[in-house]
Amino acid sequence: MRLLKSIFLFLLLFQVTFVYATHRRSDSLLLVLDNAINEKLVYAQQRERQIDSLKTLLNANADLEQRFHVYQKIYEISRYYNMHWAMSFAENQTMIAKELNNRNLLNISEMNTSEILGIMGMYKESLDMINDIDRTQLNRQQWSHYYHLHHALYLFMHENALSQKEKNQYGQIIGNYKDSILQTTEINEFRYHFVTNGKLIEAGRYDEALYRMNGLYQDYGNDYDTPLGTLAYIISDLYALKNDIENEKQYLAISAIADLERGVKEYIALRKLAILLYREGDINRAYSYIKCAMEDAIFCGARFRVLEISEALPIITAAYENKMKQDNEKLLKYLALISVLSLVLVISVLFIWHQMKKLATAKKSIQTMYEDIRLMNKDLDELNKNLSESNHVKEAYIGSIFILYSTYINKMEAYRSHIYRKLITNHTEDAKRMTDSSLVADELKEFFGNFDATFLNLYPNFIDEFNALLIDGEQIIPKTGDILTPELRVYALIRLGITDNNKIATFLHYSPQTVYNYKLKIRNKLAVSKEAFSVFIRQIGK
Repeated sequence: MRLLKSIFLFLLLFQVTFVYATHRRSDSLLLVLDNAINEKLVYAQQRERQIDSLKTLLNANADLEQRFHVYQKIYEISRYYNMHWAMSFAENQTMIAKELNNRNLLNISEMNTSEILGIMGMYKESLDMINDIDRTQLNRQQWSHYYHLHHALYLFMHENALSQKEKNQYGQIIGNYKDSILQTTEINEFRYHFVTNGKLIEAGRYDEALYRMNGLYQDYGNDYDTPLGTLAYIISDLYALKNDIENEKQYLAISAIADLERGVKEYIALRKLAILLYREGDINRAYSYIKCAMEDAIFCGARFRVLEISEALPIITAAYENKMKQDNEKLLKYLALISVLSLVLVISVLFIWHQMKKLATAKKSIQTMYEDIRLMNKDLDELNKNLSESNHVKEAYIGSIFILYSTYINKMEAYRSHIYRKLITNHTEDAKRMTDSSLVADELKEFFGNFDATFLNLYPNFIDEFNALLIDGEQIIPKTGDILTPELRVYALIRLGITDNNKIATFLHYSPQTVYNYKLKIRNKLAVSKEAFSVFIRQIGK
């Protein structure tokens, strides 16, 4: 039971895959057919170039019999392209045959004329002409063609018969001519296979007929000289009898492609394919195909084909126009919808643009605020750094000042006691000597020594960094025993933030002019600009 279920699932999967692959192949062939229709003018030009090249042989060859055979080649190329041309060439053959008084050639030309009349739908004229032929003068090959012409004419009449009685009569005649064709045709000729296939179909042996036709298609399908369009059409007809629509469509497409690419204008496949596609709802392709078939039938002069196409053309055209109307209505709706959406889009874009503009302004304001805050933070950092440095300087100098004050207080107390003792003991001369001016100089020297030591403790690289701002050879080096020179001391105060000359002069016990002279002396030695020097001095030790 499980095995049977597995086999059933396998067969179902195979069938689905096969159907899918068949659909894909049909779609691909329809695309190729679409392209062939677009290029049909090119193929027609190729067919006409073949005819023109053969016409040049007529001008170059004066022998009547050879001209007859050239006309035969032109006739064979043009009979399924343009009936009027083919009729003209057949008539030229007739004139040559009569001029040569050649019965064999006359039979060929008259059968050619009869064939064209039949394709053009002039059945009575075609039958009259072929029946007037002296059959006793026909050779074996001509007998086969003679029966073929009757067979083809009665097929046309069978298709156009109005009553079933007529169809049955014509069917019987067609069957008889099939037998006659088989008796007069070589077994390896295509006509033999086609007629045999027809008898198998009449007997309802569709699978056998399909097998024979598929074999021919495999063997001769790529041969340009083979009537591929007819072969593929017969195979499509067999699939239609088996109700296999997809394969019928495939071989109708193959037949139509072969006809178009070979410049054939008198055909059936494209019309039948258009009707199938119409029934499946592919209105656009159906209209394109039926329109192409009608144009080619009119150009070819095949009135019977024009009548056949006329039956389906109005229906397909009406459906196409109705579909176009519906498509146009949909298009108008879509255009209206697109217009509304476009308007909404424009409004949205304007709104977004306005919002973006506001956002850009806000971002710019935020950026400006951020930049201001960054600068404020930088200034605050600088201020904090300066404050920190200032606090550090203050702490150092406050501590130093407290020590100096304490030292000076102790010195003044000792000095006072010493003077007092001198005065009590009347040693006035000694007291007078103790008030000598050198006392101030000594105290200043000690004061400067304490200032210099405290400053260099805060900025140990001050001298080196200061000298780096001067030109080579003009660096200031303190003398042995000194810590800072007067010039360095002036700029040490500037580094501490004291920039006023009067304050510097008071602090150092110099005159303002002396301070100015020291500054001028240093400016003359600068390796950098005056402005840069002012900035670098404040940066020393940072």
